[in-house]
Amino acid sequence: MDISKLATSVLQQQRSTPGLVADGIRLAILRGQLAPGQALRQEELAKQFGLSRAPVREALRQLEAEGLVVSYPHRGTVVAELSPEDIEEVFLIRVTLETTVLRLAVPKMTDPDFRKAEAVLDQTDNDPNPAHSAELNWAFHESLYIPAGLPRMLNIVKTLHNHALRYHLVGFVALDFKRESQGGHRQILKACRAQDEEGAVEALRVHLSESGKSIVSYVRQAISGATAAG
Repeated sequence: MDISKLATSVLQQQRSTPGLVADGIRLAILRGQLAPGQALRQEELAKQFGLSRAPVREALRQLEAEGLVVSYPHRGTVVAELSPEDIEEVFLIRVTLETTVLRLAVPKMTDPDFRKAEAVLDQTDNDPNPAHSAELNWAFHESLYIPAGLPRMLNIVKTLHNHALRYHLVGFVALDFKRESQGGHRQILKACRAQDEEGAVEALRVHLSESGKSIVSYVRQAISGATAAG
């Protein structure tokens, strides 16, 4: 586990230290640098962040509250794992919440919102590093949801994204569906530009449902293969 470069970059921001540490670890999880089931040793993390163990311990508590890590007695803290059933549930909740947020956001969207979303899609097209796919995916969805003016719901949606997007890297690398994902995003944005609430909601529903099915199928196959090999 080596996230020292990421840790240094994150700590340059102006926020509370535990919050910054949590940001760094969260980003490492989303980028696949910390894999599901991987142990998170406080001493090692403290060394990489150049801090004492206290802010690291607090950061891990924050991430546990978000469901991204799990602490076990006598075992320590590990990156949380999701079963196929967990992933299905996450995407089911995402479809329910995100379509509601988007429906409320579409009438309030303006040209700057569309340009911001388009810029994220262009950045995704031009970024060859699949490790960035999770954060770019969230940046696109967030740009469409912010106009709804629902910060509490947006926080819930972001937490769900963080659960699911740990497996987004699986999709972009193992399933190679970047083009398909980007196509779904552009369909959603096209409907939003046209102020077509129903069209945008349906495009989002299809996009999330298909993404969830693909990832769940892959994870099930991976588990089945690992079981057979064992």
